[in-house]
Amino acid sequence: MDHVILAATDEGLGTCWIANFDIGAAREAFEVRAGEVPLLLTTLGHAADHPTARQRRSLGSLVRRIR
Repeated sequence: MDHVILAATDEGLGTCWIANFDIGAAREAFEVRAGEVPLLLTTLGHAADHPTARQRRSLGSLVRRIR
């Protein structure tokens, strides 16, 4: 998968690893053969020219220091 993503990036395409998906649905959608198990998926396409800015939470709101 890493080679696919690197090759796509080299061609100017955007990708995103997907490792959390319904295996049964993937088997059916992609006609996966018996005995094979889909492990990863990736999206593939042209990235937005101007991605929208995202509001980020502060690090302090996400992490607590335990003593």
